[in-house]
Amino acid sequence: MNTDQTVVDVDYAVIGLGAMGASTLYFLARSGAKVVGIDRHSPPHQHGASHGGYRVTREAVAEGPAYLHFVRRSNELLRDLERQSGVELAGRTGTLIIGSDLAGRPDSFLRDTVEIAKANDIAHQLLSSIDLKRLYPQLVGVTHDDVGYFEPNAGFIRPEPLLKLQIALARQEGAEILENTAVSRISPVEGGVEVEAGGLRLRARKVAVAAGRWADELLGGPLGQLLSVSRQRTFSFKASDTAAYRPGKFPTLMWFRESVGGECATVFPLEGGEDAVKLFVADTEAIGSRGLSADEFHRRHVQPFFGGVSTNLHRSETCYYTSTPDHGFLLDWHPEVPGVFLVSACSGHGFKHALGIGEAVAGLLTERPIADLSPFSANRFLSENTK
Repeated sequence: MNTDQTVVDVDYAVIGLGAMGASTLYFLARSGAKVVGIDRHSPPHQHGASHGGYRVTREAVAEGPAYLHFVRRSNELLRDLERQSGVELAGRTGTLIIGSDLAGRPDSFLRDTVEIAKANDIAHQLLSSIDLKRLYPQLVGVTHDDVGYFEPNAGFIRPEPLLKLQIALARQEGAEILENTAVSRISPVEGGVEVEAGGLRLRARKVAVAAGRWADELLGGPLGQLLSVSRQRTFSFKASDTAAYRPGKFPTLMWFRESVGGECATVFPLEGGEDAVKLFVADTEAIGSRGLSADEFHRRHVQPFFGGVSTNLHRSETCYYTSTPDHGFLLDWHPEVPGVFLVSACSGHGFKHALGIGEAVAGLLTERPIADLSPFSANRFLSENTK
């Protein structure tokens, strides 16, 4: 692309090339349209939420039935990309979800997961506390009230290889990529939308904004006020018993632990020569005025629950969740800027849906809709304010 031109005309622009942005770009490029993708960094990068080596995937999504189509379609598309590229994009280790007895709270994440699985014929096993202790002796914090849901065809997605592949394939289809380029303005013009980025003016028929933590400054107004950004932190501790945490003996895990207020620990199995177990507990940074130190995190979230994991910190990483008030996605046309479609926020659970959503958003923008996005409309937040 010649950036010396005053105005460059394209069919579509995608702002933000994280999970959903990269997928939207890929499918728009496949349509044969003239497409440009813009990111203020060089994706995949560590400044947003689409990095870190692993993202949990599972088909029985307790967040609600509106998500089911997208995770199933994403799984199909992921397998297609693996066959096409020869790149292993997922670890199908099975996903285990542990929580308190299903007879407990009516809003139990575990209970909702089981109901979704049963209603949609998703292969799974239910495990008693006795089963959990027998199968996973490294989980030393399992109590007699704990039960498990195991989904054998689930596991994790590798975010960086997936983003790299989609952007590379989009380039092959003719898409232009503007990296390390910040968008300073989005405004309606006759026949479309004008985007100013890095001294370049783009005119597009339609624009998809998938900017994550930067969406607020781009959108402003009531939409920007809906979005909140939280800094999340992961910890990787060296395993003293690496065999106990390798695939086959240890699945991808989500563990809602009653003894720490129901907080969920997400843990991933060791691959290859890795010897550090990666753990994530949502909103760790929000605990206390300075967040938890590595030692405090280990005392609270590792030592009481996981055997064979030392206090030796290997790595700590951060990412940024952009969330809506109800923690659902925001997928809708901008109410004040015609031609701008919002593909944000992921609310911390978007990666496993991203391929299916990117395909659906591309279909909508090219006027070939293939899926219902109405459950994620902005109207659920704005209607009360506009009556």
